[in-house]
Amino acid sequence: MLGLDGASFSVLRPLAEAGRLPNLARLMAAGAHAPLASTTPAMTFPAWTSFWTGLGPGRHGLFDFTQRVPGAYALRFANAADRDGISLARRVCDAGGSVLVLGLPATFPPEPVRGLLVAGWDAPVSAGSDASRASDPALYRAIEARVGPWMTPDLDEGAHGEAWHESAVDLLLARIERKTRFALEALAQLRAHGAPPDLMCVVYSESDTVCHHYWRDHDARSPRHDPRASAKRRGAVAAVYEALDAACGELRRSFGESAACFALSDHGAGGAAREVAQLGRRLAECGLLVRKRVSARGGMARAARDLALRVLPPRARERVFRRLRGAAARVESAARFAGVDWAKSAAFTEDVNTQPGVWINLAGREAEGCVAPADYERVRDDVIAALRDWKLPDSSAPVVARALRREDIYQGPHVERAPDVVLELALHAGYGISLVPTAWRESAGPSVRRLGDHELAGGKGRGMNGVHTAHGIWIQANADETRGALGPAAIVDTAPTILRALGLAFGALDGSPLGAERRAYSPAEEALVAEQLRKLGYLE
Repeated sequence: MLGLDGASFSVLRPLAEAGRLPNLARLMAAGAHAPLASTTPAMTFPAWTSFWTGLGPGRHGLFDFTQRVPGAYALRFANAADRDGISLARRVCDAGGSVLVLGLPATFPPEPVRGLLVAGWDAPVSAGSDASRASDPALYRAIEARVGPWMTPDLDEGAHGEAWHESAVDLLLARIERKTRFALEALAQLRAHGAPPDLMCVVYSESDTVCHHYWRDHDARSPRHDPRASAKRRGAVAAVYEALDAACGELRRSFGESAACFALSDHGAGGAAREVAQLGRRLAECGLLVRKRVSARGGMARAARDLALRVLPPRARERVFRRLRGAAARVESAARFAGVDWAKSAAFTEDVNTQPGVWINLAGREAEGCVAPADYERVRDDVIAALRDWKLPDSSAPVVARALRREDIYQGPHVERAPDVVLELALHAGYGISLVPTAWRESAGPSVRRLGDHELAGGKGRGMNGVHTAHGIWIQANADETRGALGPAAIVDTAPTILRALGLAFGALDGSPLGAERRAYSPAEEALVAEQLRKLGYLE
């Protein structure tokens, strides 16, 4: 199973047809391929977890990188211990098999497996990756001694200057090569130890990263396009896809080309519009959210945190974060919820692009809820109407494509973890509108603004110039399905297909996720996860 995070057929097909992706082209020609619907939202944690469990977010429980703390205007960072459902790895191991799983997001803390599991980029490690990220620390160290770690902290994805874009391409290509070396060595060592994997699952994040930062250079029609971009920048997306194609070919040859092979992504990729939207300000415009004066304490704490992230080396940051005692979650909670007049606000939002939605300030559920239960549905209707009526400035074009009650999207025991109203941002002339945190400290302005020419690369308050789209990729070869069959329609349906290729029944949906005690991140780990999310552009 080859995971290409954020890969899209809009990029892959033209390159394959031009002969630049020979390995993926052979897979498509030999088997079947089709777009693969992601989760709602089309984001990393819920989508990869749906792949890993065969459950939708309402059943597995992971909707975003963070979760609301019940009864409080606060949040905490989520991890695999918050997940329900039995993973593909657990099913294979329970049937007597062995697995090699590398880089899959939302798998920390690593569950015990026969073989090796190395968690994805969200593991709380400041220096890239180490043995604490692995299900078998001793085996990880043995592999690392021969080829180096799975990841190193060589790329600060929060940087957006022109010099960064010139240098980051080479770092992305080197990272793909390093991960492939690690995967090949891990496969060799498992075979040498008598545990050849029945399922090898390797996930690369570089296809997602390159599209977030280089889509405007790749796509000459992008409203954020920079005509001055160098040839290296214009070719960055293609170069990363070519490197990933070579890695897929190498891994497939090493594992065995007669084996069933699947390549998939958790969501697709596309370009960002010049317009960015502020959901909190929209609620305020409609009288649903009311602000009050807030002290500068939270802002000062966040500024000090940001300074530490910028100037301290990784090991020094880790030592500092171990003394913060939960500051990461407190700062993030303050950034999203501070300054709301709860007695006067019928609704509020986390104001994040990774889980666009609105919560009702419901009495009896929220700490200072002011909406009576009898008025809950009426207020939800008001929120949905406000979102559906939200238009781009000087245009009748909508900001929101869909605004739905959470139970109209999700089913299962964890629906209450989702916002009361879930929304999907609209496209403007084919490009995605980005949701950015409301800049409350600025003088009151419109809830949607058009970026200036100096802001088009993206960054804090501007979104990224490449965005997620609702459909990823699915490619299969040597599976039981006949040639030309479309395969699963959605990522939640991929687990049964893979299990069938292994000769296993899908079985019961629900179960214990880890086979181990659930645990939350420690304060130090929470701070490190927040740092990773900021580097990736998911937090500001």
